[in-house]
Amino acid sequence: MPQNSNRPKVLKGIRLYNYLLKQLGEKNKKKASVQQLSAAARRKIVSSVLYPKFKDSTKLSIRDVNGTINAIIGKLPPIEICNPLLLPQQYLTAVEYYEIDNHIKNFLPDCLDIRVNAGLIGRTKIFNTRNYNYYTNGVQDLVEEIRDYLALEQSGVAYFYGVVKVKPKAANNGNPINYFVDYILYINDTPQDIIKPADYSLNKKEIKKQETITGYFATRFKTLEKEKKRKARVAKQQRVRKPQEIKMNEKIKKALESLREVYLSGAISKAQYEALRDELRKSKK
Repeated sequence: MPQNSNRPKVLKGIRLYNYLLKQLGEKNKKKASVQQLSAAARRKIVSSVLYPKFKDSTKLSIRDVNGTINAIIGKLPPIEICNPLLLPQQYLTAVEYYEIDNHIKNFLPDCLDIRVNAGLIGRTKIFNTRNYNYYTNGVQDLVEEIRDYLALEQSGVAYFYGVVKVKPKAANNGNPINYFVDYILYINDTPQDIIKPADYSLNKKEIKKQETITGYFATRFKTLEKEKKRKARVAKQQRVRKPQEIKMNEKIKKALESLREVYLSGAISKAQYEALRDELRKSKK
């Protein structure tokens, strides 16, 4: 007997979360023409969109769930964003070395093979952004090495430029699996490793596909740049704070620490401690 897609289900808490996660994964898998989300990306969508929407439902409508999930999947970019050969080159260049983690996590799709390459300073292995981790993939260690190198040289502007290359021992035949993006470090406009991009010419069909994903990357790039500018404004505001304000905040911090020690010694009650603490915090603002 066919299932009634509008029959209500009663699911709460972790059962609801797991149900939504499973439904999202299954529907994404069936839509092979769009980007296949990583486990982390699916969890993020469920946590931020699906679960908040349905957690208070007394009876869960399967039709409503499917409609919401289908709408999310319908907005996913085409699978071609995972092909290194089709990436718009203009969005892979001039990535500040200390921004490479942000670039990988928030700009690149989570389905690309890449490497972060600082030449003699060091390089990571080729890894897929689907399973990217700042610490375990070696990017953190490499960024620290670059920072130490620049400090030792006492000068230098360092950027990463993404170059599409053929993987070692792979054929240069246009198959996306044979290519990766090598983020090569430039210091004062000098590359720290051999460039040697893949010598492959796109055919008309591939050029058409490239055009379809350019808008997707343009949108992500604008979002990333907007966030970088916001962070820069915040950092600038912190740098121009008046010295007396900094000194005042340091005094309040010490006062809070002293107050906590007094409370822990038993000299004042918890209510007294919280009242005095709140007064100090107000004077900090």
